[in-house]
Amino acid sequence: MKAIFRFFLTLFVLAGATTGCFTPPDYSPVPEITFNSMTKFEVIEPFSKTKQDSVVISIDFKDGDGDLGVAKDDRGDKRYTDWGNYQLRTFKYNRTTKSFEEVVLAANAKLFFPVLKPDLKRGPIEGILDYGIYFPYSRNARLTTVKFQIRVRDRALNQSNVVESDTISVPLL
Repeated sequence: MKAIFRFFLTLFVLAGATTGCFTPPDYSPVPEITFNSMTKFEVIEPFSKTKQDSVVISIDFKDGDGDLGVAKDDRGDKRYTDWGNYQLRTFKYNRTTKSFEEVVLAANAKLFFPVLKPDLKRGPIEGILDYGIYFPYSRNARLTTVKFQIRVRDRALNQSNVVESDTISVPLL
């Protein structure tokens, strides 16, 4: 009888310890990001059947109030005229000056990612955000060493820190 009592008491204590206390993380309402990884793979564009490199950049994010991402209907909002909610700046390596120079790519002018917390309830969120970009091969493109700078902003227009990726070679004009 004592053994059964001890078993159920232990089970009750363990159940209470594992389910009783959850303290949500205390993150800033200003998004914070860190570079996670970058992956490149070759794909064939379905319409033109041309080869291109697909680069997927992964960043880790934390946000205290969970207001990351913009709904499709809100992307025309005047608040996002300059760069959307995901900024991707591309820098190519110049062998002559041995430095990186920014290359403005029209495809990266105004980028968005969707709402990450669809229920829109305020509260901390964290995770990994992947963003893919394509670099088509063409007659004039050359393999070029590039790196990226990334930042995001939330719906309250709080801007994250800027992170920099590793370098990678992609076809570039």
